Amino acid sequence: MRRLWLCCVLCLTGCGVIKSTDVLNFVLPASHYTLSRGTYGPDPRQGWDLYLPHEVTGVPLVFVYGGAWREGERADYEFVGHALSGLGHPVFIPDYRLYPAVRYPDFVDDVAASIAWFEANAVALTGAPLSRYVLMGHSSGAHTAALLATDTAFLAAHGVSAELSGLIGLAGPYELPLDDPEVSDVFAQAPAQAVQPPLRVSGAEPPVLLLHGLNDERVVPRHSRRFADALAEAGVPVTLHLYPRVNHVRIIAGLAAPLRFLNDSYADTAEFLRQHAGRDL
Repeated sequence: MRRLWLCCVLCLTGCGVIKSTDVLNFVLPASHYTLSRGTYGPDPRQGWDLYLPHEVTGVPLVFVYGGAWREGERADYEFVGHALSGLGHPVFIPDYRLYPAVRYPDFVDDVAASIAWFEANAVALTGAPLSRYVLMGHSSGAHTAALLATDTAFLAAHGVSAELSGLIGLAGPYELPLDDPEVSDVFAQAPAQAVQPPLRVSGAEPPVLLLHGLNDERVVPRHSRRFADALAEAGVPVTLHLYPRVNHVRIIAGLAAPLRFLNDSYADTAEFLRQHAGRDL
């Protein structure tokens, strides 16, 4: 078993020739959840996966994966669905349209539309209405989740009425560097006030958990520190965990059952959900 874990680690740190998430997803049993798939819109990128635990004890989570707004597939994140559904939460993972086919705000709008579709169909999918949910994201997906949490206009435009009970962000680029060509091409002429969550904090946000690795060179920890400061200044309950010797990939890899020895991202996520996302809270 240790050899298998080592194989996963090597893949996740760029040493493997097999897609890293394929390795993780292959070794994880699906015995505690049922996976369903469908679409929330007409575009091929507007699909969803739902991991429904056999015993639901918490509110649903909507997970937004990263990929610099340019890549990503929901099927790659089975290990996230496995981990979080194991805590008793239905886990909804939407795909969304990507650059260069679209630019901001279309991919944010897609995630909002997927939540509206999930709310409208929650009884059929989960056996209960969607009255509360938690948003969670990694990297650019954490940025999108933070925009939705700090700018309710996206959700309101689609008629979402369910209460947002929490936000969990892993290594998000919250202080979006709009002068960076990788970012400016995606966000066109959007002003910082519209796309940098620390500038959008109103004080009405739900409790927030921010996780970041101190060895993250892709998105430096300053982003989470700055967002946490803005939330705290506005009186929003926020917890920030900074992990030594953890980089941009390992922070999300640590959610996976075989890789939880890498850091405490799973344990800290589980504790936050226990406090803020129980079904009967």
